[in-house]
Amino acid sequence: MADSNQFHATCLDTYPPIFYMNDTSKAIVQLVHVYNKYFDPEGGGLVKLRAAYTFDAGPNAVIFCRKEHQLHLLAFLLRYFPTPTGASATYSNKPEMLSEGAAMPVEEELLRMGDATGRVSATNSHTGSGSTKQSLVGDVKMVYCTGVGDGPRVLGADEGLVNLTDGTPKPMPAKPAPVSRDASASVAAEDESQFKPVWVTSLEKTIKDNHRDMKELIKPTGPSIPSTYQMITGVIKFSALYVAFYGGLGLFEMAFRNFVSRPGRRGGFTRTSTN
Repeated sequence: MADSNQFHATCLDTYPPIFYMNDTSKAIVQLVHVYNKYFDPEGGGLVKLRAAYTFDAGPNAVIFCRKEHQLHLLAFLLRYFPTPTGASATYSNKPEMLSEGAAMPVEEELLRMGDATGRVSATNSHTGSGSTKQSLVGDVKMVYCTGVGDGPRVLGADEGLVNLTDGTPKPMPAKPAPVSRDASASVAAEDESQFKPVWVTSLEKTIKDNHRDMKELIKPTGPSIPSTYQMITGVIKFSALYVAFYGGLGLFEMAFRNFVSRPGRRGGFTRTSTN
């Protein structure tokens, strides 16, 4: 939390200042400190903290807590940032947890301390000292409940994308060839290639995606759809014809420029240099 505060203080100290946090962000910060102070009035240190916030260069708060405190913390915050009516399914990725939190009782003294920050609990009739702002529905757009991962991992050189010997990018391996078992129970690979250029892989993927979309659009009774192999072959043939046609036009133009029309024997043309 101290690092997060220092980061935003640095942003405010620039010229012109950068404002990442908004009023809702500041209210969440105050409520987290109130929550910790309620359970540790003596300020026993980091060991007794129940919640901790951080901000990733923006107004969205990420709040960490232990699993056993998650529901109670959620219940406390929902008093000040209530769920919009009928929007629990879109307000959180775990609407059932929101329902549990909204139904969980919260200590009156904790709510009084929360009201003193400037927001008023949506379920309380009392107003703490300095309470000037009501709990407006919609100040928080979404509550996402999740957990931390299993920690950092050390990956071997095989997982990297760079060749450690010369610093060049590694060739991208093709997807492992699928295997099929024929009638004689022998296993054969459908594709023997192990490596493919990136542009080939990208072209195949694009054509396969378009092929799948065509199957969805055309009814079974409609015209037949060419296979992926046929489509790739058609693209290659078309590209070859395209190059041959325009290449031939280019050669014809070059030849024409090097020949001029001049009366000759039997009405022919006589070649002359244009240089």
